[in-house]
Amino acid sequence: MSKRTNTILDPAGYMTHNDKGAANALATHYQKIGSLYFSETDRHTQRKARVVVHGCRTTDSKEVIFTKEFSLQELEQALSQMDWTKSPGPDGLHGRMIEHLGPVGRQSLLDIFNLSWRDGRLPRDWKRAIIIPIKKPGKEAGSPESYRPIALTSIICKIMEKMILARLKYFLDLNDLLDGAQYGFRRGHGTTDQVLYMCQKIRDAQNNKPTNHSIAVFLDLSKAFDRVWKHKLIIRLHEYGRINGRALAWIHDFLGRRAIRVKYNNTLSDSYKISQGVPQGSVLISPFI
Repeated sequence: MSKRTNTILDPAGYMTHNDKGAANALATHYQKIGSLYFSETDRHTQRKARVVVHGCRTTDSKEVIFTKEFSLQELEQALSQMDWTKSPGPDGLHGRMIEHLGPVGRQSLLDIFNLSWRDGRLPRDWKRAIIIPIKKPGKEAGSPESYRPIALTSIICKIMEKMILARLKYFLDLNDLLDGAQYGFRRGHGTTDQVLYMCQKIRDAQNNKPTNHSIAVFLDLSKAFDRVWKHKLIIRLHEYGRINGRALAWIHDFLGRRAIRVKYNNTLSDSYKISQGVPQGSVLISPFI
């Protein structure tokens, strides 16, 4: 952001005095959005998710794709799908650096991915994000609600997300586990197909009056990504999606212990933990929520 305003209100409703205070006020706001009140039901769900993941860590999956290590071919496929112009995350590794890795560098990167896959653990920097607040047109500058958060995350992690997602999509399609009405995030499908389908249904109803009618319901979920109940998501992936083994253990760690820092007028906030929700724009999680 180029314009220096320092007009962000803190959680108590007071004007912040400097860029650091404004950045912290915004970070506090995003942390609150990504938090849920824990009832006894929530704690039970959290314990159940941990038991499920522990079982995945200690028992080999019957599905080979959830167990075997990644190949260089899978890495090359993921690299070919990357947009190298994206801004780097907190680790500072730019896409252009990764794009020009030689054979030795790519093999080393694959070794890192397979180590993370075997352990079901991610480096800390992979779970951090820098949030860039972009003011919405016509909104009051003082309210944190007036800013659209853009998350910058590790490009290295995004590559591994793509590799895991390719396996998950293959498994889900092979076993016909996705609802036929889901068009988003599916190969060979698109949201445009759903729009055309809806238009055709409306036209069919108009051509067959008065016996046919069309009813459409549009649902817009506020802050859907930020408020995903991650422990329930893990259980659903396991029970309904039949996802287990190293894949579920990795996803569980991917969602846990995440932290953000807000960058306001080139000033970074303190680090804030996010207890719920999924990373904004995650290529791995988006198809499942």
